[in-house]
Amino acid sequence: MCIAIPKKVISLHNTASGTSADVQDGDQVERVDTSLIESVAVGDYVLVFRGNALRVVQAEEAMKIQAALNCVQKVMQGQADEAQIENSFADLQSDSSRLPPHLAALVGKKVIE
Repeated sequence: MCIAIPKKVISLHNTASGTSADVQDGDQVERVDTSLIESVAVGDYVLVFRGNALRVVQAEEAMKIQAALNCVQKVMQGQADEAQIENSFADLQSDSSRLPPHLAALVGKKVIE
């Protein structure tokens, strides 16, 4: 599975090979290529995959994505509870029409034992 991680832009750079940004996720800072994005500013959140910023996202969307990823990590460690799962994916449960049919069919069903 390929997952892009939301990270906050803390500085921008122009280089001979294009544009890049330093992005922060928690205590970690990394430099990513921003040439796939039309415009990005310090303070923006971007989705990052394999060293490339794919698109700018609103802060609210970035927080929702991060909450869902944190929940998935806890589930995989056997530490998540039902309330955390429901809170982390509430936006999907309230609008299942945005999901592909095979995922929409699972909404409201317990699939993790």
